Amino acid sequence: MPFFDYQGMRLYYQDTDKREDKTRGLPVVFVHGAGSSRRTWHMQIGAFESMYRVIIPDLSGHGDSDPGPDDTTIEDFTSEVAALIEHLDLSDFVMVGHSMGGGIVMSYTLTEGFRRPLAIALVDTCPDLELSRLATGLAIETVETQLYLFKGRKERGKNGPYDIIRQEEDIKRKNPRIISRDLAAADKFNVTDRVGEIDLPVFVIVGEKDNIVTPAMANKFQESLPRADIAVVRNADHVPMLQNPDDFNTILRKFLEWVENKSSGL
Repeated sequence: MPFFDYQGMRLYYQDTDKREDKTRGLPVVFVHGAGSSRRTWHMQIGAFESMYRVIIPDLSGHGDSDPGPDDTTIEDFTSEVAALIEHLDLSDFVMVGHSMGGGIVMSYTLTEGFRRPLAIALVDTCPDLELSRLATGLAIETVETQLYLFKGRKERGKNGPYDIIRQEEDIKRKNPRIISRDLAAADKFNVTDRVGEIDLPVFVIVGEKDNIVTPAMANKFQESLPRADIAVVRNADHVPMLQNPDDFNTILRKFLEWVENKSSGL
């Protein structure tokens, strides 16, 4: 199993690459959100592994990685991702971050000295993750997730999105420290006054029915970025890569193809 050592912790990451032609396709680093793990990106592995190198870390305290300190910040998570990118000696890569993971990707992009990605995709996230501003949406999403799990019980055991969401919710319930630690970190994250410094291609993706980061919020965010486009994933809430993976993967694939063509001068 691929682990790397970082500040006394063993951090797990998944590194999948089934490209026949290794000279084509880019490394894509996916960063999960609060209370989650690499499993959030399960539906993207099969969709992208034959065209791109897919790299998905478990942040400290998540998945198969060692626990981290209770006072971990977004900047601490950012340094973990940066250490992994150095460990793998990546260049010409793209980063994709969901929710809190989007904050980590923004933080990474705004930190001097880190290897610069070619582009980033920010999924259902915003530059200000203060809980008081997002609390109502979080409450609504929590209820809707439980309704989804109740209504979709026939999908149990099919190793699809339903099982992944159920597993993630079970982990949060059994270990509330994970989500409380992440939300405390997210609550301190606000780079609203710095988004103009993110001077590279950005793809903002948002679920059509997201109550936490609404399409209106995502659109305002996109307009504040120097070089950004936006796409709305139909029939999806806050986790569009699981709730509508077909549309999400199609949208993201087009962006990755554009980035690759642009980087190669096509």
